[in-house]
Amino acid sequence: LKASALYKPESLLGLFNKFIDLSNYIPSSFYNAYYKHFGKHRCFSLESMLLCFFVQKLLKLNTLTQLRAVLLNSYELRSFCNLNGNVPSISTFSRFRKIFNSEIHKLFQNISIHAHNISLQQSPELASILIFDTTGIVPKVRENNPKFIQSLLKNTSKANPELSSDKIYSIVYSSLPKTANANSNIRLMFVNGHFCWALKFAVITNALGIPLALLPLFNSDSTSSDPIEHKSICDSKALIPSLKTLFSYIPKNFSTFIADSALDSHNIYSTLKNTFNFSKIVIPLNTRASKNTTPTSDPNIVISEDGVPICKKFNQPFKPEGKCQGKNRSVRFKWTCPMSSYKDGKRTCSCPQPCTTSKSGRMFYTYPDDFRSFPGINRNSQEFLDLYNKRVTVEQTIYHLKSYMGSDTIQTLDHISIFSDFLLSAITFSLLFILAHNIKLYCSKLTIKKLNKLKKLIA
Repeated sequence: LKASALYKPESLLGLFNKFIDLSNYIPSSFYNAYYKHFGKHRCFSLESMLLCFFVQKLLKLNTLTQLRAVLLNSYELRSFCNLNGNVPSISTFSRFRKIFNSEIHKLFQNISIHAHNISLQQSPELASILIFDTTGIVPKVRENNPKFIQSLLKNTSKANPELSSDKIYSIVYSSLPKTANANSNIRLMFVNGHFCWALKFAVITNALGIPLALLPLFNSDSTSSDPIEHKSICDSKALIPSLKTLFSYIPKNFSTFIADSALDSHNIYSTLKNTFNFSKIVIPLNTRASKNTTPTSDPNIVISEDGVPICKKFNQPFKPEGKCQGKNRSVRFKWTCPMSSYKDGKRTCSCPQPCTTSKSGRMFYTYPDDFRSFPGINRNSQEFLDLYNKRVTVEQTIYHLKSYMGSDTIQTLDHISIFSDFLLSAITFSLLFILAHNIKLYCSKLTIKKLNKLKKLIA
């Protein structure tokens, strides 16, 4: 299958024609808007236009000029797109992305619903995990050219020869324009690990990497000069609207939420638990939101910021013993003395300054009332680490959408067109997932190994 995609792309397109009916996913409002705009004597059907963009993403054609040139020179691709001799002009492609942005978004939502239902059939456990992240698409504006910064540094250095290089950099970076001259929606922000002028998006996937929601964050902004705090504030503002949009078309059947430490906030934990019904929230602690240890009724024990009891005598954390719940009692987490150990099936304590006369050592219980300290799972458990490691899935999905499908090399500076292009990348990604599933259903001899090879076609 991978070889057919590399050396015989018409074979992959044939599989698509056989197993995918694009009209099943197109909302009726998209048809109405398209026919209303182009009228009765239109040259190209809606399906043909969408298939052209599917070909663009599949072959990673960076510009519309390349797409049109490939279609003009390939009879197989024109046949696949149902183009009867004529090929849409560059302006037709460009206007399509901008005019029908909202309808493309609805198409993406319809395909996401179907892809998520398949995920629930294939792996209910992974499909019940929701992963959130943000990313930025960096357009080719003047401000993103390295010469722009170098010119400002050079001019500032000439005007202030007595200042050190640190002062020069501080002056330049504090005076940088907040928006790009070409488009005010392209803002200066800390994204993708560096400062740049970019368009920011929120991306939500399940643990299988299927994009379920893509939302623009053009209006997200922060006055903080600290890059980490800047990202934290912007991500926090983006989370709740993103989840509300997602659950407007997908049921709340997710049990676990995963995100990075930028979302470590007490308000976010309570909202995720009470409003969106997540039973487990896997977000690492952020020093920005950390507090000092909390005292307890025992003067020798304090509670750390991640909910772990600490022995003040030796400054060591207590050992977790799991969750316990007696009849008519609240759920508790049991902890044992850091000096205790099991020998011959019995726990003994070797503490030189014991807090109790019990041979098994001091035991302590905590109650998961603070959902930040006890987010439905022990922060120090292996399960927490294993779940958080799944966050790489959303980063891989973003990398595929931007790099392998060309969303990070788009030439336009219009924010609506860039958003539509990003949506079309996600649509192509999900359609390939649906294609792999349909092939598996109809080809009983297809093994999981071969199915994984088909999945790699996305990359």
